[in-house]
Amino acid sequence: FFDAPSRICRHMAANASLPHKHQKMYHSFLFLLAFFCTLIVAANGAMTTISKGIVSTALGDVHYLTTKSSSSSSEGNDQNAKTPCLAFHMSPRSVDEYREAIPFLSEYTDDKGDDVQNNRIIVAMDELGYGFSGIPKRSCTIDEMADAMLEVANHLSIDRFIAIGSLLGCFISLSLASRYPDRVCAVVLTNVYHYPPKPPSSSSSTKEEEKEEEVWEVKEDGTHLTAIWNKRSSWLDPKLNSRITYDEMSYLLKKQERYSSKIFIQDASAYDFESAAKGTKCPILCIRGEGATTLFDAIGLDLSGQFEKAVGMMEDVEVAPAVKPGGLNLINQDAEQWSEIVNKFLASKGL
Repeated sequence: FFDAPSRICRHMAANASLPHKHQKMYHSFLFLLAFFCTLIVAANGAMTTISKGIVSTALGDVHYLTTKSSSSSSEGNDQNAKTPCLAFHMSPRSVDEYREAIPFLSEYTDDKGDDVQNNRIIVAMDELGYGFSGIPKRSCTIDEMADAMLEVANHLSIDRFIAIGSLLGCFISLSLASRYPDRVCAVVLTNVYHYPPKPPSSSSSTKEEEKEEEVWEVKEDGTHLTAIWNKRSSWLDPKLNSRITYDEMSYLLKKQERYSSKIFIQDASAYDFESAAKGTKCPILCIRGEGATTLFDAIGLDLSGQFEKAVGMMEDVEVAPAVKPGGLNLINQDAEQWSEIVNKFLASKGL
């Protein structure tokens, strides 16, 4: 296929004995065919290439996807190169949350409207206990989880970067931005949620730990599997629901494994969100989905109010118009719209 233009030209030479009128039409057709083949080959060569790997951090093995190639520069040697992005998913998802968005984020459109493929390095990571990452070696806080993600950036020789988060990923992004201001130059938060303060508990257990009784109950008839599918089947298409069901099953199996070893991850509701939000001094973009907001509000989680409270704690913050339809999985379902918002924000900051 990639040799199509030259093979077409050879075919033209072989058919030179055709009548002149027919030759002219035939040659014009083949020239156009060769031209379009060349365009297809060029486009294919510019497609976003994604590789994957695992980094053994102090806390555990972290799986990642990246558009960074061995020849990619993250140090700004290429004057057109853009600041890399590290992307952190919601719970109970994986790097798959960014599957559709990665190609849009990695492309950059210059002032002339020309697309430059793979001009921004994107790294999406499976948080420990999710996706293809291992479980943590010990109980850990969200800050410690974020430090493991930073080890992946170090491994890939990425110095300064943009932190992108969705729900749980927002906590990791703010953790990194507030504690490593020399490394994080902007933050993008999708459906950021500030948990309402909980009343003091008389229980001897610490809020740092998840509740052990929340272990997945496996049933002999397999209904524990269909239950995961069914809870989203009314509002997700079957293909995406299959991917999300897979992610949640993986998370729950790893959660069982952790609990059997008494390994816990700090619950997001116990994280000091306010300190991290107020401690982040770089530019922040907050995005919420209209559908996600409606869903959270309907089940009593008040995303409308908690989103506004979260934004009010931030210093240099912009709020994008709500993504529509903007369901809970908007980064998958509205990838192009979401990516356009992110890319325009980053361009406005010179990133």
